[in-house]
Amino acid sequence: MTYAQGSIVLVENPYAAGLRPVMIVSNPSRPYQGKQYTVAIVTTTERDEAIRLEADDLTEGAINVHPSFVNPWSVHEFEHTEIDRRVAQVSPDVIRAVANGIARYVEPSP
Repeated sequence: MTYAQGSIVLVENPYAAGLRPVMIVSNPSRPYQGKQYTVAIVTTTERDEAIRLEADDLTEGAINVHPSFVNPWSVHEFEHTEIDRRVAQVSPDVIRAVANGIARYVEPSP
């Protein structure tokens, strides 16, 4: 099963022991999508640049803490086998906001 863009999944935390939520930001055009995913970290720490995630931003499932925040500058890659499970799906508006945030951090500097 391939996870869709906007899925909130649980992976081993790259910064500490245990699982943490991440949002799949890659889409079906990504090479090796379904075997590897590009993700953005989901956190409970509020930062001005983060994308706010409320309960009504989810179209399926649930996460434990609201608000949560997606950090568009904290992008990682995980293998499909490293994903523990899917817990939620975000709305298309959240997907677009995170994608726009990522673009802001990777576009060429003036």
